[in-house]
Amino acid sequence: MRLIILGGGASGMAAAIEAGRTNTDIDIVIAERLERTGKKILATGNGRCNFSNMGTDIDNYYGHNRYFAENCLKRFTVNDTVNFFNQLGVFPKEEENGKLYPFSGQASAVSDCLRNEISRLGIEVVTGFYASAVSKSKKGFKLEAKDGRVLYADRLIIAGGGCASPALGSDGSCFALLKSLGHRISKLAPALVQIKTDPKEVKSLQGIKFNGTVKLIHNDRYIAEEEGEILFTDYGISGPPIFRLSARLPFKSNMAISLDFMPEYTPKEVFDILEYRRESLSHLTMEGYFTGLVNKRIGNLIARRAGIEKLSFKVSSLDRAMLWSIASLIKDYRLEITGTKGFNNAQVTAGGVLTEDFDDKTMESKIIKGLYACGEVLDIYGDCGGYNLQWAWSSGRLAGMSAAENMK
Repeated sequence: MRLIILGGGASGMAAAIEAGRTNTDIDIVIAERLERTGKKILATGNGRCNFSNMGTDIDNYYGHNRYFAENCLKRFTVNDTVNFFNQLGVFPKEEENGKLYPFSGQASAVSDCLRNEISRLGIEVVTGFYASAVSKSKKGFKLEAKDGRVLYADRLIIAGGGCASPALGSDGSCFALLKSLGHRISKLAPALVQIKTDPKEVKSLQGIKFNGTVKLIHNDRYIAEEEGEILFTDYGISGPPIFRLSARLPFKSNMAISLDFMPEYTPKEVFDILEYRRESLSHLTMEGYFTGLVNKRIGNLIARRAGIEKLSFKVSSLDRAMLWSIASLIKDYRLEITGTKGFNNAQVTAGGVLTEDFDDKTMESKIIKGLYACGEVLDIYGDCGGYNLQWAWSSGRLAGMSAAENMK
């Protein structure tokens, strides 16, 4: 009997290994679109692979029904993942906020160890297989590739990912395959991605970094907050806090962000600082007023938004209303969100195949017996910080184990 895993990414490789360990009497084949498996793993964690997070909780996940992931994450926990990789040779290192990395600091360690285990288990890997059609008959599954190759299987696991980072292997083609088998696909959107704003607001700040706080606003209500290094770009803003906040963006409108350039101080304390600077720097114009406080270009933008159009405006002429306006903007500088940088730049896909058509205890389809799905192709995605790879390992291993047990 043969089990085919379509997709050789994180969830697909985990599924293959778990299946191989569960049932040694079946043939297992990984059909991968690219020239090698695990390519997307190499790009995670800035090349270091943040492969899980010690703080993983169901609240770190999103989807039409996030609780679909709960059983899976309990069956294959973070500790299971740590032990899994430890056995393969990846010694873990815990960093800030519970993030787990290989102690070597190399993402290639994760993909190499997975490949080594796949080889040890005798699992066949077929590369360059771009699946274009799938069908089910009494004999099993038939997979057809664009180049004319055909693969047959008794059981099939779809682990081909979503639409994020198509250059790394996931271009959304698996959604069409599952749809052809009767499954429903929710609306899709990029997540864990850079945020776009009005370029006129940020163009003059391109390249500037600052450590501060950023809040996400939906319909004039704060819904999330992050802090850290924020980067201004020609299209909007980026940086780790932005990627983390972007998990809350999909499928919402009327969104904005609020930047706090001095999170250590209250608005009143910022006002007092500005008032002191008005007295001590009274001999200057606004061109030199912000020097040593915030980045000069940021300061100039704040001054203009406060109604001070010319940099030749004398510091000594700043009245209390102007100082309060500047203080308020330093603490709450708002930018309307116009979009994101799209799937090409996104780390994960929000949305996917509706989970209600799958069994959360086995990852098997309720529509097509013998068909399983795992990872990003399902309507589950997580926060930035190792949560999405943990979902890949957990869902992949559960799918692989279930399919292999079903074939005994």
